[in-house]
Amino acid sequence: MIFLIIFAAIVSIVGLVITLLITKSEDVHYSSNKSLSNQLFIYCILIPLIIIVIIIAILIT
Repeated sequence: MIFLIIFAAIVSIVGLVITLLITKSEDVHYSSNKSLSNQLFIYCILIPLIIIVIIIAILIT
């Protein structure tokens, strides 16, 4: 259990650092439609992946 908490903390910190590095630069070709479609794509991949990880974690314990 402690391993999972440490793993989640590391992933969160890495995600925060990457987000801060990406948002430093200004995108002159910003498109809200493209941004929305990218966000939708990310959520469509992440939600099933999170569900699979939770199911695997439940089966392991």
